[in-house]
Amino acid sequence: MNVSNESFGGSSNIEIGDVVRWAKFDKKYTGVVSNKLFVNGGGRNVVFGVVFCFQTQDSKTILLLNLKKVVKNDEEVVEN
Repeated sequence: MNVSNESFGGSSNIEIGDVVRWAKFDKKYTGVVSNKLFVNGGGRNVVFGVVFCFQTQDSKTILLLNLKKVVKNDEEVVEN
């Protein structure tokens, strides 16, 4: 079996400073990406995003594949 050496989750277009959203146990969260972490797992780098959550006012480390970038034409627009 051939496995790519690419980082798992590294091909995402999410960058530091992007507003993102994710869900956990039927709760929806939004936040801003403050950092990216590359952690060695399963023989390759796995990419996590450090996100400052707007709802809980703290930082969370989330697998980058679970994050979706919030853009203007999303149906769910986050407003303060």
